[in-house]
Amino acid sequence: MRVKSEAKRQAILDVAREAFTRQGFETTSMSAIASAVGGSKATLYNHFSSKEALFEAVMLEFGRHMHIADAFSELNDQVEQVPQLHQAELAPQLQRLGEHYLRFMLHPEVMALRTVVLHEAARSQVGRSYYALGPEKGWKLFSQFLQCQQARLACDDPWICAMHFKGLLEAELIEPCSLGARPIPAEDELVQVVARAVRVFMTAYSRS
Repeated sequence: MRVKSEAKRQAILDVAREAFTRQGFETTSMSAIASAVGGSKATLYNHFSSKEALFEAVMLEFGRHMHIADAFSELNDQVEQVPQLHQAELAPQLQRLGEHYLRFMLHPEVMALRTVVLHEAARSQVGRSYYALGPEKGWKLFSQFLQCQQARLACDDPWICAMHFKGLLEAELIEPCSLGARPIPAEDELVQVVARAVRVFMTAYSRS
């Protein structure tokens, strides 16, 4: 029974993700999702208490699928094993995280869903919930990582340092790609963009 329930939940998430991406949050109805899945609205509400809850679940599920949470968690897992990294080890760690982050942010479905969030944020709790469950959670993990590296990095306020790194990663690509002003970069260009962000960050905050 539990297997069938999980399969149904996944089917709902798959249909909802496509609907939200194609139609937006406001015009997507729970009735239409239930009909597309092949069940009743009652079944849908058994899994998700509201359209907002369903949208939040869609975002979280897609994040898990893209392993973005794992990318942040891996840094902290490493800190537990080796609390203080050597200076030469920091840049490769930042490079790996940065590449993973930009691949996620530039995925067409992520950009489409993020547009839905931004559009809906002024009218409901969706934006705040998305931020708390997604970006804020991930970057808090990163700020904890930075706090453990204060012997190597001059980060008096790790959260501000984390936001600076986030800004450097996003500076070249997120806005023009989101607006269709330029194409999604090939992998080699993405790697170079991250390398420049890491270099600037390390120049600004390295103690050596």
